[in-house]
Amino acid sequence: MLTGFKKIHILFFILLLMTDYSFSQNYWSEINSPTSKTLTNCFFINSGTGWLSGDSGTIIRTTNGGNNWTVQNSGIVNNIEDIFFLNERLGWATAFEVFPDSNEFPGTHILKTTNGGEVWTNSMFPDTNMFMTSVYYLDSLKGFLGGIAAAIVMTTNNGLSWTYTDTDSSLFFTLPVFDISFYDDQIGYACGGFRDIAGITWVTTNGGFNWRGTVLAPEPFFDIAILNSQKTICSGGDLEYGSSIASTSNQGANWFYDTLGVFGLATGIDNRTQSEIWMTSGYAAKFLYSLDTGNTWAAIPTPGNPAILDLDFTDSLYGFACGVNGVILKYDKTKSSVLNDPNEIHDFGFALYQNYPNPFNPKTIINYTILSNVKGQMSNVKLIVYNSSGSEISTLVNGKQKPGSYTVEFNAGNLPSGIYFYKLSSSGFSVTKKMIVLK
Repeated sequence: MLTGFKKIHILFFILLLMTDYSFSQNYWSEINSPTSKTLTNCFFINSGTGWLSGDSGTIIRTTNGGNNWTVQNSGIVNNIEDIFFLNERLGWATAFEVFPDSNEFPGTHILKTTNGGEVWTNSMFPDTNMFMTSVYYLDSLKGFLGGIAAAIVMTTNNGLSWTYTDTDSSLFFTLPVFDISFYDDQIGYACGGFRDIAGITWVTTNGGFNWRGTVLAPEPFFDIAILNSQKTICSGGDLEYGSSIASTSNQGANWFYDTLGVFGLATGIDNRTQSEIWMTSGYAAKFLYSLDTGNTWAAIPTPGNPAILDLDFTDSLYGFACGVNGVILKYDKTKSSVLNDPNEIHDFGFALYQNYPNPFNPKTIINYTILSNVKGQMSNVKLIVYNSSGSEISTLVNGKQKPGSYTVEFNAGNLPSGIYFYKLSSSGFSVTKKMIVLK
């Protein structure tokens, strides 16, 4: 048995070593923007250099990770529909005019730059009845445009001429193509559709010469995230059904369609890692995220609740998002904010509270909360106790649990005095806290 004097000194020493910090996993924060125009497209080639574009011909660029932005002169006042860069120099953007002034013509503006957007040149797509909403280039010569109506066109000479690819649109031959993306020089995907009519995905396995279409939903798909050579997810939705996804795990041979039960249009999607995927939800002012390659989804508010329309992760550490009124958000995994409130909810769907009493002998209570994800699915939950060497002492919880608050009693009757750790894990994320056994 420890004497009272020894207990006081041991407790004082332990408390000096202990710092009960919980770190927020919500690494999004708003950064300065040079414009109040709505930004609809986010494209980065690395963690430092990227472009945002949108309303009224707006294009802005950063070369230092969003610390500073330069407003570029696109030369047009039309909305930028899409923007794509091959490297720091070569880039393209699309815009179109449906009802031109008397001295203009309808059709698609194709913007090009060879110096990172310092100068943009403007040419018109030859067919004035086509309105191109997406652009993608495989190299400096071979590129693709997609648009209205259900057309994917290809160039092999950097836009000097364009040819119509074999685009299978089933019976829906007038629906637009909203996005095009390639895994490599042979495998590519496209998506599109129109609300209350159809949502469509297309797949090519021969470098874009032929596209196989699949009608999947009553609402359109807007963006594409390619996870690997087999798995791809398209984001979409409408104001009636809310956000939705279409995913394939076998290169488009079969697709799985699901509505997520969250109001808002999922106009942007990108993966931070191979398993962690994020989507925007527009005016719902939420991010949707999945930690298991899109099988289940949860939602968190956007910082400050702006409407976010697109996002792009440069790697597992950094990402950017943009939306209405020129708002720009940055994801920075290298930063963590200390939560002063011990009861603050963990941003990825659960909260672990400090045990009480603490120090204790021999019993203590551990409380935790599992939040509801977007569809109320059960979560895989583990609560494990470790000693100071990292060895597992006791598994208190290991199984699926519904959203709610839980209380667990831990009995350390057979353990010696010392520092112990208890770790709550759920959906790929975990929180660890310290506790003291003092006998």
